[in-house]
Parts: sequence; C-alpha cells; structure tokens
Amino acid sequence: MATISEDTWTKILNNQKFPLIGTNEPGNGNGYHDGLSWLFGFRPQKQYDEELFSSTFYTIYLRDLGLFINPSLSKKQKFESGLKITGCSENYYNTFKKYFANEKYYGHEELLNQLGNWGEYLSHHGRLIFEIIGWYDNKSSQLYGYNLNRLDVDYCEIEKTHIVYNAPFELQANKEIFKKVKIPKSKCIIIEFPHELGGSDGFEKKVKAIKKLGSKFTYSDNPGSNMAHWKNWDKQFNKIVSDWGASIKIEDVTEFYYELSALRFTYMVILCTHELINGLKQLISFLNRNLNENANVEFTVMEYDIERFRGLQEKWLQGELSFKEANELLRI
Repeated sequence: MATISEDTWTKILNNQKFPLIGTNEPGNGNGYHDGLSWLFGFRPQKQYDEELFSSTFYTIYLRDLGLFINPSLSKKQKFESGLKITGCSENYYNTFKKYFANEKYYGHEELLNQLGNWGEYLSHHGRLIFEIIGWYDNKSSQLYGYNLNRLDVDYCEIEKTHIVYNAPFELQANKEIFKKVKIPKSKCIIIEFPHELGGSDGFEKKVKAIKKLGSKFTYSDNPGSNMAHWKNWDKQFNKIVSDWGASIKIEDVTEFYYELSALRFTYMVILCTHELINGLKQLISFLNRNLNENANVEFTVMEYDIERFRGLQEKWLQGELSFKEANELLRI
C-alpha cells in the first residue's frame, strides 16, 4: 500500500490539535465520526446481582485475577521492554498514543494502565467489547483520530460479521427506550475469555455454578455447624474452579496439588494477558487500514510464552520439576 504523504500527515496532525467535536455528518465541528454505539446518558436499570458481587468469588478470586493480569504493577519493567509497536512511522505511533487512553497518554506506562483496566473488566465479565469510532476530516474523509467506546456486554450479541448492540438509548418518563444497531466486527475490538478455559460461555457457566453454592458465610448459633458449612463451601468452590487454579492457599490438599493449582492460575493469567494483546492487535489492524501502514504488536516477555509455560507445567505433573523451579514460574 502507498504510504501517506508528509503533506497529508501535516493535515492529520493539525486536526489532532483540536478536541474531537462533531457528529456523524460531515461539516459539523472539526470533523465527523462513524460511531454507531453511544455512551449512556443515565444509569441503566439493570438488576444488581448482590449474591455475585458480594461473594468471595467476585471480591477475592476475580479481583486477584484482574490484579495479576494488570501489566502496570509488579511486571511493569518486563512489559516496558517486551511490549512494543513496531514497523510504523513516528506519526502513526503518536496518533495511536494520543487517543488510546482518551488523550491522557504520558508514556508507555499509560498504555500498560489501560491494558490493566481492560484486564480488570475481562476478569469480572468474561468478555470485553469496544467499538472503534473513527474521526475523519470533513473535506478529505481522512482518518485522524479515534475513540474507544466500551460496550456493556450484557447488551451485546456477537454474530458472524456484526455485533448487535441493543441497549438503553434514552429515558422517557423514567422508561428506558432501547435502540438496536449492528456494528461491523471490522470496527470493533472483541476480547474473549481464553478459549482453552471455556471462553466466555465457560466463564458464565462457572459463575452460574458458583452462584448455586449460595453464600459461603451463613451463620447459626452453632459454631461447629458454621465451620462445617464454610469448609464444605470451599471444597465445592475449589472443585468448580479446579481447571482455572487457585490464587490463595487451599486447605486439606497436598503440597503437590496446591502447587499445581497455583501453576494453573498463573497459566490462566498468561492466557488472559495474550487475549488483551490480541485486542491491542485488533486496534492496530484498524489503524493500519486507515493510515496505510503495517505496524505490528510485538510481545516478547519470556515468562509469558504460552508453549514454554505449558511444557514446564507438564514437567511438574511428571515430577520433573522441583518446588523451587515451580515457584519461580509463579513470579511472572
């Protein structure tokens, strides 16, 4: 593809000096956009799932998953050197940076912070969908900026070529008025819970199975009865998430199994992180198409190599790895 000329880039960068103000009709504001979804102007009246949101699964297990995924925390230095966008012009990279974090980009750290936000949402919902809203010059229709509008996954249905977004659009006399649009997948970022762990459907099945356990903390006048209930709840919970692993110490299991469970949890973190990187690649592909470049996302952090970790985890199962070597794998 022919690269964008310096003259065109000058016009693109000039547009970037102004805020994104306009409509989806050319001639309004300092540009127009191709947005199909919308930001909620009010809080939709969704039923609050207190049973789930107050559970230890949500407040501890999924919280830990989100924290472990977040690349801006303990593993920041690894990601600063091992996550790069290459093969593009400086103008392209600066355009990507300017809008990725809602025009609050201060450096590589903000990129990691945003990926951390993505990871937290993915860990609590099992799916993350953005519409990439492109902003175009009124006269030339050349893309110069973009927004990422995160869609509430409860209102999304994924079809073969489109996302069907059927969500509250406005309030009329306290009644929610819904609006349905089809958004082409080519202008969306779709991040799913790892397929190897059941995908988004598997995530929902886990949530339903854990909710069936009821509350862990039920109280009676009999302390022994309470303790028995808590222990049984933990036992059933650990069975449900056994293929995902555990983020905290498991009672009444061997050290070998506990280590295996910790390795499985770390493996889940690695898989989820790669899903976030794949989401970043979807955005870069969108920009490549609109800015006529061939940028690539390079992720070369050794500890996050899926095949490597999978092979070492298998060695643990075969008794070919020491506790010390296994513990080192947990420090991603």
